Amino acid sequence: MEETLFSLSIEELVANEMSAGIGNDIVVSSQLTKFIDILNFPLRINAFVFFVCTKGSINVTINLKEWNVVKNTYVASLPENVIGLNRLSDDFEGVVILFSLEYLRKISVDLKNVLPYYTYVRNNPCFTVSDEKVSTITRFYDLLYDSLIDEKSKRRDDIIKGLVISIISKIADDVDGISSTGTSFQIKSKEYYFLCFIDLLLKHFRKEHHVGFYADKLALSPKYLSSIIRKTSGSSAPQWINDYIVVEAKTLLKSSDMNINQIADYLYFPNPSFFSKYFKQHTGLTPKEYRSK
Repeated sequence: MEETLFSLSIEELVANEMSAGIGNDIVVSSQLTKFIDILNFPLRINAFVFFVCTKGSINVTINLKEWNVVKNTYVASLPENVIGLNRLSDDFEGVVILFSLEYLRKISVDLKNVLPYYTYVRNNPCFTVSDEKVSTITRFYDLLYDSLIDEKSKRRDDIIKGLVISIISKIADDVDGISSTGTSFQIKSKEYYFLCFIDLLLKHFRKEHHVGFYADKLALSPKYLSSIIRKTSGSSAPQWINDYIVVEAKTLLKSSDMNINQIADYLYFPNPSFFSKYFKQHTGLTPKEYRSK
């Protein structure tokens, strides 16, 4: 089924004169004030999004939750997130960097070392750091921007690859300073299965609502999969599935012109009545009540 929730690709942002980048791989910009016209309603950006506020403030929505971002705040958003820029102060300044998952794989970033941070970032997309850390990140940003626009360089791709890996490592290092997430994991460990589960969930949550589907894909029992997902993330596999479905349903109810029957069909519920009961069970409101509030 064709995706209905509005999405934005890196390639579309690169085509915009407000930013510099490469194809559908990476884009950077220091002109976030101009992005407000593009991102002033919830949409999904098919990339890892990282930006830092260096002056003033900006109000953002991530998965329908508002965050007020002030100076020296990092914001990290995952590819499946629904994100919007609501408003910003007149003196706002900041920089944004977006990487596609495909690009990170292409440059051989070891996702096993990055994705232990997944749960922390999903639950804490905004976190404050020191002046020194922001200064370091913005210096990396400047180097990356200069390299992206330097089309004469014979080693441009290698330089960009090195800078991207350095930026990701620096962000992870800064997160380590405020959390205990800095751990890696081994193939076939519970963290490995969590990574595989999330990868499958991103692709299939609209259609596949039951743990059994994901367990079969991973050659595990549903009970064991749910157990290791809970141990890794604090939430069970069914909770993760429900969270994704509910956020998608809420966003469609608020930000699309689809009627409730169409949303139920889009999310592969057997009928609108079943969808309404499911939605009320998880939100306390019927879809109609949520849309009108």
